[in-house]
Amino acid sequence: MTNVIQNWDLFLPQMIVGGILGALLSVLGILLVLRNMTFFGVTLSQAVGFSVAFCLFMGWDRDLAPILLSSALIFPIVLLHKSTHIKEDVVLGILFVFFASLSQILLALGGDVQNHLMASYFGDILTSEVKLDSAGIWIASLAFIFYLSFFRRFLFLSFDRDEYRIQIGNPIFYDILFYMILSTAVTVSVNLLGSFYSIAHLLLPVFTLLPFVRSTKILALLSILFSLLGTIGGFFLSLTGFHHHGEEVFFPTSSTIILFMCILSFLILTVRSLIKRFF
Repeated sequence: MTNVIQNWDLFLPQMIVGGILGALLSVLGILLVLRNMTFFGVTLSQAVGFSVAFCLFMGWDRDLAPILLSSALIFPIVLLHKSTHIKEDVVLGILFVFFASLSQILLALGGDVQNHLMASYFGDILTSEVKLDSAGIWIASLAFIFYLSFFRRFLFLSFDRDEYRIQIGNPIFYDILFYMILSTAVTVSVNLLGSFYSIAHLLLPVFTLLPFVRSTKILALLSILFSLLGTIGGFFLSLTGFHHHGEEVFFPTSSTIILFMCILSFLILTVRSLIKRFF
């Protein structure tokens, strides 16, 4: 651990990238949770994982190609998601296994597909070579600016679509904008850090903190802090290492961050439950 602290500057770029993307996703997750679209987010990340792996296999542009493919994939997902004739969870469950199967079929193409799939699912923040001035970071930042700019309108749509239609009109443009922002941010994050990392930051901070606050501004700030704490804590924990059979073992960083966030969420919710029970 001492060695890690002494050489912390070597890991600072990856920690900053992971922290920034995690914080952005945690704020995006507010509307996802408030809209009860958790399963949609998981299904989207599965579709994005496939598109990232496919683009890597094809050798297409690492930053733009996955975003364009994911944007194309999200429209049929949204159409089926909005269908009133089919149960929502059934549709999303079918789409989830569909994209998971597509990813598995990619393995038949040979080459380096297995490594691409592993990278799109698990990623590893420690080995990420992304730079802060990369196209992906700029695109994600731009999407986040749009998200903040129209947040109140998105929030209005989330709680009362009928009233929105009466006061403002057809919400189709802002519906499309919201899904495009979500797709872009998730794609950039999956491309750089993996789909499981993205899902964790998208859902865990809001899920953990929503029972404590009702203000969306405070929820956003606390979610960012939770995400940053999870990233930094999990990062250093993964670099600590432990001795096993005469060897020093280090856990994969991205997965350690996710586990750290899960444990932190469990502890916070458990303490809240105990306080409510006894006080």
